[in-house]
Amino acid sequence: MTNPTQADAADALQRLGLSKYEALVFCALQPLEKATASEIANNSDVPRSQVYGAAEGLEELGLVDVQQSSPQQFRAVGLEEARAHLQAQLEREQDRAFDALNSLQQQPIDETETQEDIWTIKGQKTINDRVAQLISNANQRIICGARDPSMVDENVIDALANAKAADVDILITSANESVCELFENHGLEAHHFSMKPDNEKDDRSGRVLAIDSDVILMSVLVPSHQNEMQNEVAFWSDGTGFASILISLLETWFSEFIEA
Repeated sequence: MTNPTQADAADALQRLGLSKYEALVFCALQPLEKATASEIANNSDVPRSQVYGAAEGLEELGLVDVQQSSPQQFRAVGLEEARAHLQAQLEREQDRAFDALNSLQQQPIDETETQEDIWTIKGQKTINDRVAQLISNANQRIICGARDPSMVDENVIDALANAKAADVDILITSANESVCELFENHGLEAHHFSMKPDNEKDDRSGRVLAIDSDVILMSVLVPSHQNEMQNEVAFWSDGTGFASILISLLETWFSEFIEA
């Protein structure tokens, strides 16, 4: 019967690519100099009828030697030799997998159909981390607006400060004076604007971020079913026609509010 140590070793060998019976047979052979199929079956949970197929698979992998006697005898190779064979097998499978993946990437795309990539992310911290990362990639211009100070953490502020030091053009704006004060307290100029009457009741808008002319992130607040807090959900897009058009509209929209 298989003991706990054999079971642990067999589980590990299966994760390395052996079948269940191959792993059990190889483990059963470890304390034995050589063994017949019956002896292996008695020293493991492998039925005698399954020992031959498992041993054949192990022989193909270079892990077991087979003595053509009557009855047949099986012997496990040394552990270092077995390790080398398994490592070579893993490397071959890895190469095969990534060669196939590379071929998939090279397959032609039907140019009659295009897809605009729009991604969603949830949770204020996750969104803050993504905003900071996007800001750090800015080269020319950043538009940044937030509804509430809680949507602006230290990582976002530090990323904006670094962008400012790199001479990136930055427009920070909010209808919330507290948000503007938060940025200004960190040496970042912010523009306050007043909401138009038809927008004053908007209680779902979250934040907006535009990077250069090709990256857009916008969020909304979604009521939580578990508590009174609202969850922030954002979508973002990079390098798409959708992003470029929306950024152009945002620039026009913000300039009208700020000038007013």
